[in-house]
Parts: sequence; C-alpha cells; structure tokens
Amino acid sequence: MRSGLAFLALLGGVSVSRAAAQAPALTVIVQSGVPRVQTTALLADGRFVGLMRSGFPLRLHYRLELWRSRSGWFDQYITEAPWDAVARHDPLADDFVLIRTGGSVARYGTPEDLERAFELPYRVNLKLQGSGNFYFLCRLDVTTLNDTDLEELTRWLKGDVSPAVSGGGSVGGALARGAQRILVRIAGLPRLTLEARSETFSREGN
Repeated sequence: MRSGLAFLALLGGVSVSRAAAQAPALTVIVQSGVPRVQTTALLADGRFVGLMRSGFPLRLHYRLELWRSRSGWFDQYITEAPWDAVARHDPLADDFVLIRTGGSVARYGTPEDLERAFELPYRVNLKLQGSGNFYFLCRLDVTTLNDTDLEELTRWLKGDVSPAVSGGGSVGGALARGAQRILVRIAGLPRLTLEARSETFSREGN
C-alpha cells in the first residue's frame, strides 16, 4: 500500500514541471516522396521517465497513412503502415531499453540518450502509385502498460506470436502483474496522443 501511495505521489509531482517543459511534438518530413517520422520532447517533462523507473514500460504505437488530395471532393485514402515500440527501464543495469517492431533492441544509459533516439527521423517505406497530390498523416499513441503484459508484447515485437504466459508461469509473477494493472486503473496513468500532417507533394507516375 505504501508503494502504491508513493506511486500516486509521483504522478502528482511530475505535473508541476509540465508547464515549464517543452511540449511533445510529432513531425512528418517528406524527401523525394519518402516519409520520415520524428518525435521530439516526448520525455521532456519527466513524467514518462518517472513511470518507467517505477516499473511501468511505455508502448508507442505509430500509424502513418497516405492520402491523395482531391480538390472539390473528399481526399482519397491510399494505404497505411503501422509499427510499435516499447521503452522500459532496466533497474539492474540502470539503463533504458528500446525495442522496435522487427525485434531490434537498443540500450541507452540516460533518459536524454533515449530521447535522442526518439528524435532520430524514422524512415517509413510506403509504396506510391499513380499521380497527383499526396500527403501523409501520422498518429502516435503513447500508453503506459495499458493492460498489456510487457513480456508478451516484447515477444510479439520480435515476431513470436505464441503466448508469453503459460500454465507453468510463476503464480507470484502473475499476482504482481495483476496488482500492477489494478494500480494502473486506479491511478489513471497518463496517455498521450500526437498527430501530424506532412506538406502536400506532387507525383507523376503510372
């Protein structure tokens, strides 16, 4: 109970610094028809860093959509590309682990290093067809645990679709996860949604 109260205090404490921190932002840059997605200031206010240090990993779900702009009519949806990432704190090594869709794993010694990793423009391959005026729409949903078991999500990111929790799992571990999820619901852990649109660009093709 004492740890739960401390956790709730953490949520209240970090809110004080939010106003002074740079606001998180999402940007879509297009170069030669290829989109690059960049996230800035995601960890600037310390809120998500504090949660990760308290054992609550972050899940980042991106969805990039390609649209054709049509004057005098509704814009036309073409295709989309979703991808995910999980960021968590490793208390033993006292560093941060970032796992992306496809299984790539990187470790960062400080929150600032992890922030810089988010800020690196992420190239997305979306096949363009036809001609006209196009633009990209991107949405990022950042959630904390969100009733998703970290181990299962990590294995899914690495391409393992089998359940992460089997009948031979630790009962104590399952109880700990259950207690965490109850605390998540009670505390109302913060979530963040960012959206961005690229500039309109023209393409001539078949």
